[in-house]
Formats: sequence, C-alpha cells, structure tokens
Amino acid sequence: MQYELGFGESGGVDPVPAATAGPPAAPGRPGVLSGRAWRAAGAPEPETLEAISRALPLSRPVSGHLVALLAVRGVVGERALERFFYPEIEHLHDPLLLDEIEPAARRLLSAAAAGEKVAIHGDFDVDGLTGTALLAELLRALDVDGRRCALQPPFVPDRARDGYGVARRMLEEWSAAGVGLLVTVDTGSAAHEEIAVALAGGMDVVVLDHHLFDDRPAGVHALVNPRRPGNRYPNAELCGVAVAFKLAQALALLAPGCLPEDFLASVQDLAALGLIADQMPLVDENRVLVRRGLERISDRRTVRPGLRALLEKAGLDHGQAVTATHVAYQLAPRLNACGRIGRVQAALDLLLTRDVDEARALAAEADETNKRRRDTDQRVMDEAVVKALPYAERGDPGLILGDEGWHRGVIGISAARLVERFNVPSILFSLEGDESRGSARSVPGVDIKAVLDRCAGMLVRYGGHAQAAGMTLRTRDLDAFRAAFLAALREEPAQAGVPETYDLELSMGSMTVQEVAQLNQECALLEPFGEGNRAPVFRCDGLRLSAAPAPVGRGGEHLRFRFAGPGQPRAGGTPALALPFISFGSGKVWHAMLGGLPDGRAALPGRRWDILFQIATNNWRPSNGATVEPVQLQLLDIRPGDAT
Repeated sequence: MQYELGFGESGGVDPVPAATAGPPAAPGRPGVLSGRAWRAAGAPEPETLEAISRALPLSRPVSGHLVALLAVRGVVGERALERFFYPEIEHLHDPLLLDEIEPAARRLLSAAAAGEKVAIHGDFDVDGLTGTALLAELLRALDVDGRRCALQPPFVPDRARDGYGVARRMLEEWSAAGVGLLVTVDTGSAAHEEIAVALAGGMDVVVLDHHLFDDRPAGVHALVNPRRPGNRYPNAELCGVAVAFKLAQALALLAPGCLPEDFLASVQDLAALGLIADQMPLVDENRVLVRRGLERISDRRTVRPGLRALLEKAGLDHGQAVTATHVAYQLAPRLNACGRIGRVQAALDLLLTRDVDEARALAAEADETNKRRRDTDQRVMDEAVVKALPYAERGDPGLILGDEGWHRGVIGISAARLVERFNVPSILFSLEGDESRGSARSVPGVDIKAVLDRCAGMLVRYGGHAQAAGMTLRTRDLDAFRAAFLAALREEPAQAGVPETYDLELSMGSMTVQEVAQLNQECALLEPFGEGNRAPVFRCDGLRLSAAPAPVGRGGEHLRFRFAGPGQPRAGGTPALALPFISFGSGKVWHAMLGGLPDGRAALPGRRWDILFQIATNNWRPSNGATVEPVQLQLLDIRPGDAT
C-alpha cells in the first residue's frame, strides 16, 4: 500500500489520502538476501485510517504514513492510542492478579515491621542484576510505622565459583547470621534442594522468577512467577526484574505510604534494562516500563550515576535519547560481561552507587571487562569447531551445539563462523542452568526460521528470519531438539516459510531527504523497538542501481548500495535517493547471487530492483570529525523487479 506524505502546519494529523495498491508481487519470488517471499503486513481500510486520524493524541502534525503504521500494528481507538503515546504507571495491570504476590508482599511488610534480617539472592545476567538492585532499593526504602528490615548485602553469584541457581554457601552464611527471610529474583523456581536448606536454616523463602519449572518447591512461602501453570495474570512475558517491580507495585497498593511517593518511577530504569536485555516482548505493560525507563535514562536529571558513566564509555553521552537498541548493544553487554568473565559485584555496585567518581571507576572496569569478553569470541569459535567436527564428519545437515562456558552475547558471531567453515545451518546454545539461549545462522537457500517452525513445540520461544534466529529451550531438551531439527532439515527444503513482512510502500524516487528525515522522526514515536514491536520496514519498487554495490567493512562483509528511481522529488529539496543504503552482512550472499547470473555484473545496470529497507538515526561519529547524514537507510532485502 502507498501513502503520500502530507505534512500539515497545525496540530493533529493531515487528512489521510486514499490508499492505492502497489504493483503485485510475483508469488513465491524470494528476496536475494533473505531467501523469502515478501508480504505486506496489512491493508488498513480507509475508515480505520480516518478513525486513527481523528483520535490521534498528538499536538504536532504528522503524515499519513504514521497513521498507517499504527493501523498495521493494531493500535486503533482513542484509549489504545493514548496509552501507546503516553504510557503511565496507571496503565499497568493490577499486580495482585499475580498468584501469591499478596503473601509475598505481606511477608516483606512483616519483616520490615519486625526489623528482621532479610537477604536478597539474584543472578549474574542483566535481568538478575537489575532485579537484585531493585529489591535492594525497595527493602532499604520499605517503611512500616518507622521500622525497616535489616537488609544484608545483596548477593549475586559468581559464575565461576557458584555456577547457576541458588548458591548453597550463602544459605549457610545467612542462616548463621540469623536471616529470617530470603528473597530470590530471576532464580529459585526449580531450586528444590537449596530451598530445603534455607528452610532448615530457619529462613522463609519468597521466590520472584520467570523461568519454567515443573513442581512448586516444597515449603516456599510465596512463589511469584507469571509463567507458572494456571497463570491468570494478563502478561506472562515478565522477566525477573519486572516481577520485582510488580511486587513494589503490590506493596504500594496494600500499604499506602510504605514506600516513597516517587519510588516506582525511580526504579523503572532498572525494569527497562532487564526487559530489553532479556529480550522480552516490548508490548503491553512491558512497553510502558521500557518507554518510561528509557526516558529516565535519557534525562540527565534522573539517570543513575552508574548508567551515565556507562553511556559515556559507550559514546552515548551526546544528548541523544537512549533507545532500546542502545541498551541491547551498548549497555547490557558491558553489564553482562562482569557477570560472565569479570567481577559481578562491580556490575551490581555500578547500578546502585550514587557516587559519581565510584561510578566512573566501575564503568571503566565494566568496559575493560567487555573488551576482554570480545576476546573470548575466538575461544568460543575454537571450542565450537572441536565440538562440531564429529557431527560434520558423519554428514549431519546442520550443527546444534551447546556449552555452559559460551556467552549468549558471542554465540551468534560464532554460529556465523561455523556456517562459513562447514556450510550448514548452525545453532549455538549458551547453557544457562535449566534454560538455554540459542543463536542460529543459516546458508543461502535454507530458511532457518521455517525449519524452526517445524520444531516449535520443543522451544520455549523463538523468532527471527530466513538467515538468522534466536531461541530459548529447556536445557534438558537439547539432544531431542537436535534430533528434531536435523529431521526437519532432511525433509523437503522449507522455502515456503514465513515471509519477510513489510509495513508500507514508499515512492522514494519522489521523496526528498527532508521528508525521509521527517518520517524517521515519526517512526521514533513508535519506539521502543524490539521483540513484538519491530522497527517499521518499507518497500520500494522499480529502482535501478547507480553503480555496483561498494564493499564496506572487513573483507567486504557489508555493502553500500546507491539507487536511482522513477519519479522526481518535489522541487526545493535534495532527492531521497541521494542517500546511500547500507546492507549489513550481505556481501557473500550478494556475490553468490551474481555468480548465478549469466552476465554477472554486466547485467546489473539494466535491471530494476525492488527493495525492503528501514530508516534509522545515524549515530556514527567518525573519528576525523567529518559530517555524516543524520538519517541512515538500511537495506534489508532486494530482488529483481518485474520489469527490466
């Protein structure tokens, strides 16, 4: 569907022109880079577009494109639009709908009233770290008639010393110290033996978790887990820190005044970090928490000293708004590195400190640890090759490997290198206790997402596209999953898998750079982008290559495309197609395609191409201080058009 730009001069939205059908796509014709057919996300009715236009709660003018993007996302109606653009704590679900959260909250209140010793046990990934930090701030602030609990130093396990799950050594230490209440976060649902030890040591146990489990641990005072069997809570996709946030919400409801008035707002940044880092769907109340948390991180008046120092280390302290992408690729890896190969306490202290100098020192430590973590890429690759050889030698059509020592932040890179070496689809898993995280890469012609569709019953969750995917499964199912995955690969090639979906068609040939920049600003209103709310994908047809794609990066792994197209931009503006399109990781696939053309490169100038792309803000800051375009066009897929 095509929607013409129409920027108004007053508040509200310009009238939305009638939609016009774009050229029909050839059925089953796949894109060169994805190997998938393309499909429009939807074709909103004019009445729907008009209804959104009337209800849109924005004070500045926007284009019909934004209206159409909202429609294809199903954000329709005055109430839905208001909550989408102006998320508030009041929009969150009632925390008391979570099973056993009320007894958990009341146990914390009794601990505070009695001045009881309380211990917190978290986990060493970002979700566990932020959950531990949130609980520490919660229990320090919790006040019942002027009484507070005696909080022990919050604990996150050392991966090398303690492994996964609840650390038994700390249970013995807390029992000897007279701790009466243990609260676990992001762990504990399956810790039957450890909870029995805690109970024998005189502790009540409250578990705040989101991991799958089979049986409720015997004797636990309260188990708050949105993924428990029979869950009645509207949002099962909370992570550990989000469950801790819901507990704070419950306390504020059950005992008004027990927490400072601004407490819930003050910890939304922690909830946002955990939700993004744990790749939870950014919809429903998760969107509320992430949107508000990112606003807090972006504001110099409210950002924690530790996060501000991390932003400085990541080069994100230039005043731009912090996005979910910045968290996922810049902040979270530095925190995760401390938990995986460094000093995990440094990451926790970084989140909790209010001292600027300490924050900078801890951020520097996290940054250096993350640099060392990058050096582990080669180690993971070397170990993966050793594990892969027996399977490759027996002729397996794919590789499925796992190890407790592989960090989830590097397995995607290593999977891609395995593909290069063995030329088969490859999945590497980071074995993380009862659950494991996997990253998949494929070869041209094998739709990895479609193969995973056939094994969906064995996965906790998964997502991705033809050439790359991510997934979570129970560790105990790894061998069975390998067998199912290989069986699916041996079946008929899964070329008719899930299509590449795009939101709207754009006539780039008739647009200006200024209009593209305006559209980019409007797309930013849809953030945060992530699982469940991806950045908009656009289609444009009938373009010609201005020149052969230029290699970018080490070994030409990326490509820079330049196009010319039908149509002329409005007078007075720079043509939008003056901007280059960057295509990440497409070099080998593109050159393989060229090798299959009868005339190779000589055929490129005469062809017309259809493309899928995204519009993004260009945050790159060249070291030489050169000026760069503020908007970046990212090419996702390309295929020969209907006409030449």
